[in-house]
Amino acid sequence: MMARKMSGRSCVVLLAGLTCSCARVDHTAEFRQAAEQMKTASGLETPWGDGGEPQDLTLDDGDVLPLDRAVVLTLRNNRSLRADMEMIASAKADLVQAGLLSNPMLSVMARLPEGGGRASLDFGLSKDIADLWLIPSRKRAAQRMLQRTILSFTDSAVALVNEVKTTYYTVGYQTTAIELQNRNIRVLRETVELAQARFRAGDTSQLDVNLTRSRLIEAQLELLALQTEYGTSQRTLLRMMGVAAFPGEWRFQPIEPPSLTVAEDESIVENTALERRLDVQAAWWEVESAAADVEQQRLRLFPSLGLGISASRFERRATPGRKLLADTARASVANGALTAPEIQSRADRRRERSREIDAILGPSIEVPLPIFDQNQAQVAKAQAKARELKQRYEEVQQRVVEGVRTALYTYRLAQERVRMFKESLLPQQEANLRFAEKSYQAGQETILTVLLAQEALIRSQLSAAAAERDLAVSSANLERQLAGQIPDFLLQSAETASPSAPPEGVEKKNDN
Repeated sequence: MMARKMSGRSCVVLLAGLTCSCARVDHTAEFRQAAEQMKTASGLETPWGDGGEPQDLTLDDGDVLPLDRAVVLTLRNNRSLRADMEMIASAKADLVQAGLLSNPMLSVMARLPEGGGRASLDFGLSKDIADLWLIPSRKRAAQRMLQRTILSFTDSAVALVNEVKTTYYTVGYQTTAIELQNRNIRVLRETVELAQARFRAGDTSQLDVNLTRSRLIEAQLELLALQTEYGTSQRTLLRMMGVAAFPGEWRFQPIEPPSLTVAEDESIVENTALERRLDVQAAWWEVESAAADVEQQRLRLFPSLGLGISASRFERRATPGRKLLADTARASVANGALTAPEIQSRADRRRERSREIDAILGPSIEVPLPIFDQNQAQVAKAQAKARELKQRYEEVQQRVVEGVRTALYTYRLAQERVRMFKESLLPQQEANLRFAEKSYQAGQETILTVLLAQEALIRSQLSAAAAERDLAVSSANLERQLAGQIPDFLLQSAETASPSAPPEGVEKKNDN
């Protein structure tokens, strides 16, 4: 009876513990946090966490695909990004798991007596209470890894936006380049026909004809290369948008090179990047998680401490059957007369059994003795990992500084190239064409001179388009280095920028 009561209480305790330990893994808040960080960095609304399926590509009137539409579609559809989102859910599950108590242990052991009867029963219920001092540090490590995962995911999204913009600008340039190259080929064909006519008239040599024909073949080869690059870039952009099987054709918005003037003092830009870059913040949270793991390993000197109750119910041999004739004979012989055997009453048997110890119950404790293994190796390993991650964090800072300076250098040179094309080379080539046309009309030059001047202008326009593409790409790369939109205070001219007074909220950081 006592054993049955204890078993019932144990089941109640076990069920209550399981009910209290139930935890729901909900990562909606973490998805919302990533979306807010992305909005802060790039100003873009993201559909993360709404559980929506990928969307199809729809074009505006005129089959134009705007850049903003390509970016939004990428943030929703890109399969790699959607896969990375599940890492946030996994990290949140790790955090929930880190805060859960370990399950209690129920042990039962039964032993049957050889001659039959009631079995010996040992059972116990114990709980490892080491969670009481391990859970806090375990949760801190998991929480910091969750923050690191969120920031790393958002940084990947910022980098993907930069990649989409770069590809979009590249395809836009290739579209313009193909149009200009087709115009150039038409001019070169006219040049070849004119050179052949002059050769037949004896006004030029076969070498001139061959040179113009070679130039036409080179232009045709350049067109084929441009078309190949255009098709490849177009497919790449479709894949990034998550619509790789899109069958249609579309047009791109013309490249509009940004006209931004970034502050000359690179230290302000570097400090801003170190403050805003999500990968730097993610690396720091990883360092913090490693520090929490070091603390946890130190606490694992006693990795477990089991407390509980244990009980034993002793076996009871079966009462042997009575042989009345034999018992009567033995009693009669002993008394010298016919005597009935002694029969124990039920009350006597109950009184006798009440004086027996039927079961024992008491507390139990189980603790490992840290004699040989004091967790020194795991502590040293965790410390080494923490030092490693600290160095990697500083390496990320170094790469950010390198990236910012390279982006600034490239952006300023691209600005200068575009300016020189617009202000110097293109006006000069247009003037050369006008002068050649006037000379041809005056009879001073042949039409061949006009065609060559026209080809030179088209090739300069091709180079100018490439310079505008490079400027747009370098602007997108600068945004990437600054983790999103370029802050307004960095868009001041060198005369109005204030290097010595960074804006509020931007802390001065070391280059390392």
